[in-house]
Amino acid sequence: MDMSNLSLFRMARQKMGWSGQRQVVLSQNIANADTPNYRARDLEGLDFNARVKSSSQVNMTKTAGTHLQGTRVKPTYRIEDESRRDLYEISPDGNQVVLEEQMMKVADNQAQFQLASNIYRKNIQMFRMAVSGNGQ
Repeated sequence: MDMSNLSLFRMARQKMGWSGQRQVVLSQNIANADTPNYRARDLEGLDFNARVKSSSQVNMTKTAGTHLQGTRVKPTYRIEDESRRDLYEISPDGNQVVLEEQMMKVADNQAQFQLASNIYRKNIQMFRMAVSGNGQ
């Protein structure tokens, strides 16, 4: 069985790749913190909801008369508009890199990478347990 074609593994790999690329961009921002007129950059975020909707949809199946049919509830999340965000610090030489902000983004990026790699690893362990029967 080729697990690389499964949408969960594909999305986890894509998220880990995106996090790796974002780490490069953030480290460039930090390295250029004293460069005059340098503008901080960041990658456009992955839209997880769009990725899930575009992948194949799995519906709950009622396999016995005592089972309940699954229902879907649309989540209601408030998404803040990033375009309205103002930088709270610009140096006199025009540099827009705020080290504290960049370090917070690095920590968030690390957490996102770790989450994606844990999802990948745990699903591999589940497949191993299903195949071998003992989880080893």
